[in-house]
Amino acid sequence: MHSPANRIWIPLFCILCISNLSCKKFLAAYSQNNSFIESAADLDELLVGDAYVNQYRESVPEMMYSMDDDAAAIIPTSQNKIPQSPGFHYWQPQPRINTEGQLSNNDRYFNDLYSKIARINTILHNVPLLREKGQPVAALERIAGEAHFLRAFYYFILVNTYGKPYKPATADTDYGVPLKTEAAIKEQFASRSSTRQVFDQIIADLLEAEKELAGANENSTIRVNQAATQAFLSRVYLFMENYEQAVLYANKVISKEQYKITNLNVHPAGKDFLKKNSPEVIFTMGANRTANVMLLQMDIPSIPGFRPSDDLMLSYSEEDLRLQVFFLPNSKGLMRVGKKREIDNSTTDDVSDSYLIRISEIYLNKAEALAALDRFDEARNTLQEFRQYRFRPNELPPISSEGQALINTIRNERRIELCWEMHRWFDLRRYGVNTKYPFSKSIRHRSIAYTGNGYADNGYYELGPYEQDAATYVVPIANDEIEFNQGLITNEPRPERPLKQ
Repeated sequence: MHSPANRIWIPLFCILCISNLSCKKFLAAYSQNNSFIESAADLDELLVGDAYVNQYRESVPEMMYSMDDDAAAIIPTSQNKIPQSPGFHYWQPQPRINTEGQLSNNDRYFNDLYSKIARINTILHNVPLLREKGQPVAALERIAGEAHFLRAFYYFILVNTYGKPYKPATADTDYGVPLKTEAAIKEQFASRSSTRQVFDQIIADLLEAEKELAGANENSTIRVNQAATQAFLSRVYLFMENYEQAVLYANKVISKEQYKITNLNVHPAGKDFLKKNSPEVIFTMGANRTANVMLLQMDIPSIPGFRPSDDLMLSYSEEDLRLQVFFLPNSKGLMRVGKKREIDNSTTDDVSDSYLIRISEIYLNKAEALAALDRFDEARNTLQEFRQYRFRPNELPPISSEGQALINTIRNERRIELCWEMHRWFDLRRYGVNTKYPFSKSIRHRSIAYTGNGYADNGYYELGPYEQDAATYVVPIANDEIEFNQGLITNEPRPERPLKQ
């Protein structure tokens, strides 16, 4: 019988076998008894190679950019392949089915994240063993801190993709994702943990990381440090509606004065907004993804892709400096995201747009949490402290609202600042279940169909408000995992979604 750990490791198993490693060696390498790990340096090598997201080898799937209201499909001008991720973009009951009716039974993204979690569990298992062998305590402490952060980071992505959004009143019974925190291989199948259990584990890991990373990697943006952990805690606490803690951890990061909001008033025209060593960036790993998803580098796109939706573009005021810095038009007037304009995988200055934490988000986390606590003056001041770098001094819009209106302003600011950085879909989910200020909306995505002579607009699909269409805001776990675990993992049925004219 295979264990859940073995199941999660199948993709890497295939790679290792191709690399002439035997099955026996694979199981030995990734069981709790890792004979090749003899020093802190060995553990650090495993951390960098197998726990962090690799810039050249791994990326975020199109589904993470295509489901929300910031994305619109583009129609290519020549015959080519089907649109990317059509089942996800059109919220189909079986989203892994393409327009030719082919169904994929596996999910590489799901498997990759759990594969990394398996490595992390191995790393954390070996830290105390190496400490007993007299390996450097400071190095082991740092490695444990990075591992705890990364495990929390991956579980946050998993639960906000494949589980229900965190709702305090029902988190004990709402389904999340399977939790595995032990390195030991167990002869049992996996099942979903509750949303609260997953979030509690995320918080526990981050609090450990905060202690373990004190003084470590302080000037790095590609290795986790304490500031990144505190910044991520502000995000997670915001999702949990623990607003006091969200403010506390946002303030910890802001008060360091190590990270600065990029002033768009003096930003050089045509230059990258996102850079690995930008004063904005607290932490990044992996590659920039929008260049692959938004196929508008050329004036005449020949492959189906996505562009910023009209709904998103209309959310910016004409005076907003982000319009010129964040977006690039082509000769047809279509826009693509241009936060990272020079896409070159050979560069050492690449930055992710998905696995990314930057200081602007921390100000927005703080402002939203303050507004939810009815500390309206502080919320407005925090928002304006941030927005002064997004408008010319004489064009900064004043804010006098409070309550729901102020929350709406902050949420819109979050949308237009963090667009195409893998925030919007998660935010729409949490807004839908928010206790004090719930918000949801219907979303329409135009359908693109191949007509025999090319592609054409074919009507639209509509995603209802969260309260009416909650199951569709959860990505179903792939069929191979469902079948392997013999019914212990189930998906909530997603309704049929007809094409509308």
